[in-house]
Amino acid sequence: MKHIQQWEREWDKFYADMADLIWYPSESVVRFINSTVKREGKRVGRILDVGCGNGKHTIYLAKEGFRVCGIDISQKSLDIADKWLKELTPLMREGLFVTTNSDAPELKKGCVTAIPYPDEYFDAVICVGVLDHLFFDDTETAISEIDRVLKPEGLIFLSLRSTRDTDCGRGDEVEHNTFLINGNIEEGLPQHFFDAAEIKDLLVDFSLKYIECEERLYGDFLSYIYSRWVVAAEKVGMIQE
Repeated sequence: MKHIQQWEREWDKFYADMADLIWYPSESVVRFINSTVKREGKRVGRILDVGCGNGKHTIYLAKEGFRVCGIDISQKSLDIADKWLKELTPLMREGLFVTTNSDAPELKKGCVTAIPYPDEYFDAVICVGVLDHLFFDDTETAISEIDRVLKPEGLIFLSLRSTRDTDCGRGDEVEHNTFLINGNIEEGLPQHFFDAAEIKDLLVDFSLKYIECEERLYGDFLSYIYSRWVVAAEKVGMIQE
């Protein structure tokens, strides 16, 4: 966790020019909400979007009717998300996806290794492309923090870079399967690549619902593989009456 201040500066720099931002939710998050949360009839009211960035998933989840809290280590990203939310305020007041001001998404500065919410506060946590950029001891701390803020039988959704990715092995290796990749848009940040066994070990206190690998081929002759795990799991534990 000693690297957090450095990562804060790097993410502020990433969000400063807004050149590579994505303004729509990940298909895997949409599928998780519709196939796992809604289809199974889970009682999900409050969701935490860890590493919310510019707010693409925070706003999507609010539109789906959830109470959403978004945290990010970068104040720049939170400023962008806040501006986007304010631009949507007239729509929110018309009741298109938020009925009252108290239902509006809450944005906070915070880190996944020290989530600024109390124990068992959330029904679900989504964490997209965040744990990829931590060293492994911080990743273990992050999973413990997510476990702490989740209610018993709460859901976790993760999107993680895979060792099948073409970039795995490129750049300077700083620890096992963690590289500093030169020339990348996230240059200066560690990039960890996960394998399936590692994910299962991290989620030993969770019950896996599914683990899949999504890949996209592009570049000359489709020679580059962009590969990510998508993982859904449930916190093990009994709900207290």
